[in-house]
Amino acid sequence: RHNYFDRYAAKLQTPEVELSNAFRVPAGGPVPLTFGDFAFNGLVTSSIKRYDNLYTVIVKSPGLGNAILSISKRINDDKTITYVGRIINNNYADGYELKRENNGSYAMQKIKTDALIEDF
Repeated sequence: RHNYFDRYAAKLQTPEVELSNAFRVPAGGPVPLTFGDFAFNGLVTSSIKRYDNLYTVIVKSPGLGNAILSISKRINDDKTITYVGRIINNNYADGYELKRENNGSYAMQKIKTDALIEDF
């Protein structure tokens, strides 16, 4: 498979406010997210409260070849919030994974998804 995100930076700064915005939109609603120079505009396809402290939202972006953004938010015992997530597209070999940096901020780091997505 080919790469889709070649024209975008290897690392995208990802402000927590943008991550939290994804959780404010109900399923079916549009959500515009901006990670540095990268815009991820899509529709919330799923917004689930898995446990009292764990929420997951899935956003599909038609403008990015139907790429999927999955973000989970965990509320820790000390009331701090931790995010994890990925941007993937089943038709392409690359994507992004959300990482927390040493300074506490978040960034999307480019990854190869061939190892993550297997054809059955």
